[in-house]
Amino acid sequence: MEKEAGRAAPATTVAERRAWTWPEKALLVALALGILHHIDHVLRVDHSGWPFRPNVTPFTYSLLVYPIGLAVLAARSRPWLRVGLVAFLFLAIQAAHTFVEPPSAQYGVWARGYSLEPYALHQPNLLHVHSPTLGVLSAGLAITLSLVLIAALIGFIGEARSRI
Repeated sequence: MEKEAGRAAPATTVAERRAWTWPEKALLVALALGILHHIDHVLRVDHSGWPFRPNVTPFTYSLLVYPIGLAVLAARSRPWLRVGLVAFLFLAIQAAHTFVEPPSAQYGVWARGYSLEPYALHQPNLLHVHSPTLGVLSAGLAITLSLVLIAALIGFIGEARSRI
């Protein structure tokens, strides 16, 4: 047993070391929401790309969030690296959803049934539907993804600070 501040630290079992912490669970939820959001990208057509369309686009690079998320989960012994990676994910997603694909654009493709993006002007979504409800769900999904990711980031910061 190790001693911390003059008292014996409790021994941890393998199961305890492998149990998901709440920030890890939040990150897993964010990754699941990310998959749903990427499916939404594909169905909306205008913010999709390889491997679902022939061109490499920012969408293609956004798929790197999954290996980065897995790296965060694997780097338990490097808490500040985890903070940095989750902060990067959060900032990248915020930038994309602010400058490239704001919630109004996500909503609009579904509500109108087609895109207003210059490179996909009047191209219909893959479901060929006009649905304000799907528009609200699409924008809400992106916002929820950001909220869950900021919660995970706060949790990872707390874990890293507690190890100082």
